Amino acid sequence: MERKENPDAMFGETWLFFGCRHRDRDYLFREELEGFVSSGALSHLKHNLLRNRKHVTDILLKQKGFLYVCGDAKNMAKDVNDALLEAIRAELQVDQLDAMKTVALLREEKRYLQDIWG
Repeated sequence: MERKENPDAMFGETWLFFGCRHRDRDYLFREELEGFVSSGALSHLKHNLLRNRKHVTDILLKQKGFLYVCGDAKNMAKDVNDALLEAIRAELQVDQLDAMKTVALLREEKRYLQDIWG
C-alpha cells in the first residue's frame, strides 16, 4: 500500500465501511482488514455510514475527501447513495434536492466514484 511504500508522506484519514449480514459467516478477510487498522494503513474500519455521518460529511465536504464505492449496483450501491444523501441532508440541514445537488457535485469533481456491477 501507498502508506507502506512512502512512510514519510502525509496522508489523510482512510475509512473503510463494509457490510456483512452475518459476522460469523460473511466477514470475509476479517484478519486482513483488522490488520490494516493495526498497522495504520486504515484509520477506521466501520459497518455503518449513517452512524458516522458527521465524520463522513466533514471529510467529504470540508476536507475535500473522496468516497469510493465498490459492490453490486442493485442493492449496496443504491443503499450507500441513499445513506450519503441522508447524511448530507441531516448534517447540512438542507432539503433532499440540495443534498442531491451536493452529491452531483461530488460526482462531477470525481470525489464520489463507483465501481459497481449487476
